[in-house]
Order: sequence, then structure tokens, then C-alpha cells
Amino acid sequence: MLQILHNLEVLHVGRCSSVKEVFQLEGLDEENQAKRLGRLREIRLRDLPGLMHLWKENFKPGLDLQSLESLVVWNCVSLINLVPSSVSFQNLATLDVQSCGSLRSLISPSVAKSLVKLKTLKIGGSDMMEEVVAHEGGEATDEITFYNLQYMELLYLPNLTSFSSGGYILSFPSLEQMLVKECLKMKIFSPSLVTTPRLERIKVGDDEGHWQDDLNTTIHNLFINAHGNVEAEIVELGA
Repeated sequence: MLQILHNLEVLHVGRCSSVKEVFQLEGLDEENQAKRLGRLREIRLRDLPGLMHLWKENFKPGLDLQSLESLVVWNCVSLINLVPSSVSFQNLATLDVQSCGSLRSLISPSVAKSLVKLKTLKIGGSDMMEEVVAHEGGEATDEITFYNLQYMELLYLPNLTSFSSGGYILSFPSLEQMLVKECLKMKIFSPSLVTTPRLERIKVGDDEGHWQDDLNTTIHNLFINAHGNVEAEIVELGA
């Protein structure tokens, strides 16, 4: 099928319990498979309870998704890997992942570094997610910059402990709006340096927002406020 989809720009797949992967690369020659779907601008996947991955990690070079601008994945409860670590999303502006309960992390550090045009990041209802950017044992001095990210939403992620536990230096030079709700295990945003020069408050609902000193301090205060001092100490000891 991929061999005849060179001009495909929009792909919507939904309400099909038998789909386990969106793109099957078996049988395609390695020389040309990376060039397919080079015009694809939008992928929307919804209500696919059997979906485990878009395509298998071990197929390289994989697909050319350089033109992709929007990736929306909702209600794919068996999804264990959003995209392989070799993927580059240089034009992706919107990433929206909701109710994908088997994901433990969203993206690899290398994928995160490619998101230079990402403007909107929404993650919600993923019960198993522990971090957004996976810890892959890189150097603590590694820096990940989300140059154009303006809006971030982290909702109903009961096992999220941080944006990334890897100690990467995180920079969000354009981030202006952030909504965090029911992320009750998130003690800090990151164990390393985080810069958000334009962010002035974090909203946790319909209030005007919270802010104290910096993003890490604010997240930690929200954690304390949610649990109380004694309960927070118990949660930390049990983590």
C-alpha cells in the first residue's frame, strides 16, 4: 500500500480493533522506504484498542515524516511506543496524545531534539506514563531545546514523576501557557536546569495560575499543596 501513497497528505484511522500497526514496512526495500509519505502533513489516530506502534522500531531507515505538521493519537490503550527513536519531526507543530494508557514515556531524547517547530504539546489520560522524554542514559550536559513550544498541557497523568528524569538541560524559550492537572506524583519538572523565560504562571484548573521563582519550584509547591507536608513526605518515601 505504501508504494502508491506518495502524494498522501492527510491520514485518519479510527474505530478499528484489529489494527496493531499503522505502517507495515516488511517487504519494502530499504533504499526507498524512507522516501514514502514524504508529503504527509497530518496523522490522526483514534479509538484503536489494538494499536501497539505506528511501525516497528527495528525497521530502518523507517519513514520520511519530515513534512508532518500534526500528530494526534487518542484512545489507543495498547500503544507501547509512539514513534521509533530514529524519527525526525522537523516540521511538527502539534502533538496531542490522549488516553494511551500503556505508554511509559512519550518520546526519546533524539526525537525531542528534532521538535524545533513544535508549538502545542498536549498529553492526558495516560495512566502508565512516568515521563515525557525518556531517560536513555545520555550525558547530564545534553541540552534539549523546544524553540517554538508555546503551550503545554499535562492532564490526568497519575504516574508522571517529571517531564524527564534524565537530567537533560531543558529550554523552553517560547513557552507562555502551561496547564497541569491531576499529576499527583510529579514532584519537580526536571532534576536538571530548566529555563522558561516567558512563562509567568502555571494553571491547574480555572484559577489565575501559580508561580514561585521558577518552574521546578512551582511544580514542587503544587506537589506539596496537593498532598500536604506529611503526606508529601510519605509519597516521596514510597516513590
